[in-house]
Amino acid sequence: ARLPGCCGMAAWSLSSIAALLLLAAASAFRVPSPSAPSRPAVRAHAPRLVASTPLRDDEIIDALADEKYAMDISSITTGSELETYIGQGSGVNEGAGIGKLAGWVKGAVGRYLAWKNRPVYEELWKIIEDDLLGMVQAHEPKLEQRRTWFSEPGASPSAHTFATADGKCEGTVAGYKGGKIDWITTCKFFSKELGFGNLRIDGWANRETRAPHVAVHLCIVFNVLFIYIGCPPRTNLVLDDAYNDHVYGTARKSTGRSLNDVHVDCVEDKRFKQYVSKSHVVNAFMVAPTTLLYTIPFTKKTFAKVRSLAMEYMTAWLELLDETEGVLVDGIDTRETQTELLQLDVRTRQFCGRDPDTKNVANIFGLEKTDKLVRTLWGDPDDPIWQSR
Repeated sequence: ARLPGCCGMAAWSLSSIAALLLLAAASAFRVPSPSAPSRPAVRAHAPRLVASTPLRDDEIIDALADEKYAMDISSITTGSELETYIGQGSGVNEGAGIGKLAGWVKGAVGRYLAWKNRPVYEELWKIIEDDLLGMVQAHEPKLEQRRTWFSEPGASPSAHTFATADGKCEGTVAGYKGGKIDWITTCKFFSKELGFGNLRIDGWANRETRAPHVAVHLCIVFNVLFIYIGCPPRTNLVLDDAYNDHVYGTARKSTGRSLNDVHVDCVEDKRFKQYVSKSHVVNAFMVAPTTLLYTIPFTKKTFAKVRSLAMEYMTAWLELLDETEGVLVDGIDTRETQTELLQLDVRTRQFCGRDPDTKNVANIFGLEKTDKLVRTLWGDPDDPIWQSR
């Protein structure tokens, strides 16, 4: 379940919900506290609007002139929000999950889940912010914080906190840029009313490399962890065996395993239940052959494994970004490759414009906040490419 974006789990029965209330007196489950690497200080903002590539401004405009590159959240399929992980399980939609319950019962269940899940949410945020973003900041000294789409041009770089009018759901989003990282965002929100949390980090490589992008999305709903961890490709894998073999099938020096080895590890772990979306839109985006899309009962051990998986994927991604020869950089300076990357990147990054869960986010925060949130996830507000979308 991503914010915006991910998928669905079967709604709990009312008897299961009632059982949760009976467990309210039980002691809270303590989450292991991961050791967090030190975070480098944020450097001053130094504008750089367009990466140095062979494409001229007029060529970029022409390449993105088609209407398919002008996506917005109005393209979400009607009713699809009911088929997502958040949409079915959290109670955001009336008649689904705890949304089936009468008002006072729903409130009681939501308060219990908020009490139980808030500590888990805070520990998941440490994975996103301290572990994963911390790894990227330590690896890429040119990375700098930028403003979000919630602030005005010229504003100082900073994270933005957003909330519902009643304050029952609050979140934070931040963006960064530098080196071979065109844009990377962290985002989270937690519903005190419904007791679920959603967190993510999305890294987009620039056009100096064909390295894949990276995404780690984590969610806690009821007592279940939902994960989406993947490296979306920047080519057609059906036509590019060398890319597929190198990115997904080759052991990384930094980890000793290939991304496919990590995938097989999860497939063979009986605690991990593979999630299959009912949405053709979501499934069309899951083109990376080693995508990890699972629901996992929350325990200390499964939490630790999720953290390990997330860090291994980020480590592998950073290694791929560093490559200066071979399949990821061959022909990178040609206009053909640059145009292909530009068009594919824009469409890939706009996925949350069609993701059904974006509609659930709009149901929580409203269309205006959701639009700015989606645009922040897309790209740098000071980049002309994203200013024109």
